[in-house]
Amino acid sequence: MTQDLYFEEYGEAGNPTLIFLHGLLGSSRNWRSVAKEMAGGYHIYCIDLPEHGESAHLPKTSLPIMQSRIEGWIEGQGIDKYRLCGHSLGGKLAMSLACKWPQRVVSLTVADIAPRDYPPEHHLPTFDALLSLNLSGIKNRKHADELLAESIPNWAFRQFLLTNLITDGDGLRWRANLKVLRAGIADLSRNPLASTDRYAGPSLVVRGGRSGYVRSEHFFLFDRYFTDCSIVTLPEAGHDVHVEDRDGFVGNLNQFFCSST
Repeated sequence: MTQDLYFEEYGEAGNPTLIFLHGLLGSSRNWRSVAKEMAGGYHIYCIDLPEHGESAHLPKTSLPIMQSRIEGWIEGQGIDKYRLCGHSLGGKLAMSLACKWPQRVVSLTVADIAPRDYPPEHHLPTFDALLSLNLSGIKNRKHADELLAESIPNWAFRQFLLTNLITDGDGLRWRANLKVLRAGIADLSRNPLASTDRYAGPSLVVRGGRSGYVRSEHFFLFDRYFTDCSIVTLPEAGHDVHVEDRDGFVGNLNQFFCSST
């Protein structure tokens, strides 16, 4: 079984296992604050998704390839039953894993993503802007930020993206496998579930009130695949619900876990 995925670990072995999966162009560090807050009651793993963070790079990617690598990591860790929580792309993978291994997934939490197709072209300008940077001519992250400002005007989003830019010897490199992720974005943007997929365990969807990723007209999609599903809205949060309203997210997560024990 593959062990090529980097992870951060929190809490004590012997506590219920909780696995966090981050979103596109993120990393395990996106879950650090939530994991540290919840570590008292759970044995937590925050994984760098394939082609992200410190996890190994492959020549191509897709939702099935990512899922297979995560399955291999779980098997390699000897994890039998676990709670699963994923944001955005990680939420897609979490939904698919829960439907494939319902006997192992104790509960499912999906953060601001729906089981539907999303337009892949939405992400292409971001990838193209990052890939257009000539890293050999860039001095540091501040210099890269200045160069990206015109094509990506949102400062907070640039800072998030630039967490992928790290020092490598005397130069810089991208931690995320940008070219492979861009090439695979059409598959990564599609609905991860087949028409026959079902998960009957307890499910929670946490959406951002200021995000367009999960709108009220998408609610019926969760009922199609998840027979015991609740949806909550954090009204002041955008897409990054666990970052923009951490207290609200953790509070809902703890309440959900208590009710689904």
